[in-house]
Amino acid sequence: MPYLRVETNVDIADENFVVELSKLTAENVGKPEAYVMIAIHADLKMSFGGKADPCALLTLKSLGLQASQCKGLSAVLCKFMGEKLDISPDRIYIEMDSHEREMFGWNGSTFG
Repeated sequence: MPYLRVETNVDIADENFVVELSKLTAENVGKPEAYVMIAIHADLKMSFGGKADPCALLTLKSLGLQASQCKGLSAVLCKFMGEKLDISPDRIYIEMDSHEREMFGWNGSTFG
């Protein structure tokens, strides 16, 4: 159940952005894309370090996410954001979190 939320002050005009990000997330988290949810919140009023230059906050939640995966995920996601939105990796925060299966609901129940 990977869920990736992107918050950025950049306007995202590319309609393929969310599709590409979904595939990338599935591949790098190691889960079927059928369970991946992506939420995009673009063109927000944001600052990072007191400057309104392009920046982003990504929130990634996935059942079974391991700490050993996080550095690689950070590299992949920062690269993607840089290539697609021209956001420097030093202006991106990524919050990564794993939940117990019983603590995440879907389809009228939970995963546990």
